[in-house]
Amino acid sequence: MNIYRVYKNKFHFSLNFYSIFLLVTFIPDIIGISPGLITNVLWAAKSATAVWIIVLYHKKIFILSRVEQLFIFVSSVYFINLFIDIFWQNYPINMGSSRDLISFVLSILIALSFRYDKAFVSRNSYFFFLISLSVGLFIAFFLSKSSPPPLVGRFDANSTVNSINYGQMGCSLSIISLYGLLNYPFKFSKIIYPALFLLGVISIMKAGSRSPVVVLSLVIIFYFFAKSGFVKGFILVSSSAIVLFFSIDFLIELSEAIGSGIVTRLLSAVETGETSGRDLIYANAIKHFMDSPFFGNYYLIPSGVGDGGYPHNFFIEAFMTTGVFGGIPFVVMVIIALIKSFTILKIRHKSGWIILLFVQIMVFGMFSSSLYSSQDFWALSFFILSINFSRSDSINSRQNLISKNVIKF
Repeated sequence: MNIYRVYKNKFHFSLNFYSIFLLVTFIPDIIGISPGLITNVLWAAKSATAVWIIVLYHKKIFILSRVEQLFIFVSSVYFINLFIDIFWQNYPINMGSSRDLISFVLSILIALSFRYDKAFVSRNSYFFFLISLSVGLFIAFFLSKSSPPPLVGRFDANSTVNSINYGQMGCSLSIISLYGLLNYPFKFSKIIYPALFLLGVISIMKAGSRSPVVVLSLVIIFYFFAKSGFVKGFILVSSSAIVLFFSIDFLIELSEAIGSGIVTRLLSAVETGETSGRDLIYANAIKHFMDSPFFGNYYLIPSGVGDGGYPHNFFIEAFMTTGVFGGIPFVVMVIIALIKSFTILKIRHKSGWIILLFVQIMVFGMFSSSLYSSQDFWALSFFILSINFSRSDSINSRQNLISKNVIKF
């Protein structure tokens, strides 16, 4: 097996999603160098390997399916609007940056390298990601730093990975550990997977961000319903809720023991409806969309609540940035990706663990993150859209018989 195949089969996914990033971002804190140096080197490596994957792709990359063409259209419309906003619009000082455009272009480049390939979903790829992410979060537990004021009871994994991303990484570990428990058994797996799931939960607690709690819950619900059907899925979700109910005291004590403020923040959200101002940001972003509904306004909120920032919601951002011209195709693309995700999980396709990470990103995108910087969203969207069920295989080969009844796009 040559280097190209080994890289695709084991390392490409982890290089571009969370795990290797988390590991290398500890280096600046340990040896005392600029974090930007490491992140720039990592982006260069990701870009170079993406070009390598695309150039050596075994099929003609320019022959795209209709849904892949939809992806190209949506990303092109977003790019054009981003370019105009940054270079042609009269933006206020310190609002908008050419770095945002570069980040988006590199995200699309990396996305094109994730056109479906069985190597990306292999057991080697899964276990390398699982192990490397687990190691990174284990290190973060000991080396994490208190988030800067006014944040209280929250921790950053290191000087590069803030509390929000730290929490989402913990969420990812819990998700893929659950998936492994149900699909990739091995000796002592019934001990190791739950331990890693707990490490993910502890990481969420340590980070103190509320969104990973909501994301983890909704992803698990989505997975159970897709995998087991609505009746069995309801039973699984209800059983999980009962287990959670009887584990609350333990989880509260655990969060207090590690100095997390997540319980206080969750209670505040439930009792007072506190949203960290998200509702006001959403309303203001929608207002700016209504000011220019056909072709969009700006990719950042130009004035009012949240000015200079992103809307913290993928759909609102798509319409605010590109108007209905780009917003409607964006919604169609996401709906198709989610329908395919549900179907892929239903037939137990080997890419299921990656599909769950896409669902995580979609739910997370309803509370935070931005389209121009979310490499994860663009890459996994294109990955899912490029899957052709007619040449797919499931974890159990007999499940392939189901694929003939799958909706094709």
